[in-house]
Amino acid sequence: MSPEDRFRAYMAAFNTSDWDALRRHYAPDVRLVIGNGTELVGCDAIVDFYGKVKQQTRRTIEIVQCFADGATLAAELESEFLALEDAPDFAVRPMAKGDRYYLNSFVLYDSDGERYTRIRAAVFRREFRPV
Repeated sequence: MSPEDRFRAYMAAFNTSDWDALRRHYAPDVRLVIGNGTELVGCDAIVDFYGKVKQQTRRTIEIVQCFADGATLAAELESEFLALEDAPDFAVRPMAKGDRYYLNSFVLYDSDGERYTRIRAAVFRREFRPV
């Protein structure tokens, strides 16, 4: 499987909340730095974080573009968050049920060939649409 195909499978697992499949894409000591600078270490910390996000919102990620060079994959991603409930302490910003939040990010994924070992994200566009 090519790195790009592996990445598409990873995003499909995320979008369907298939946490077991998502875990298989991470090395045990994977490090993730999300767009606000928060660092998560280990696949359990990452999956727990995303699980909480998905309890409060329906988050989907679309791959705008991705390409790999050796052990690194670069991607431009577009995320949509739809608030399923009032979330005054949501990670990105306070949201009311029905609010939508969009962001575009550039993300670098380092891998050992099969699993992601380090992920670094930078947000370059944000858009909030209240109900």
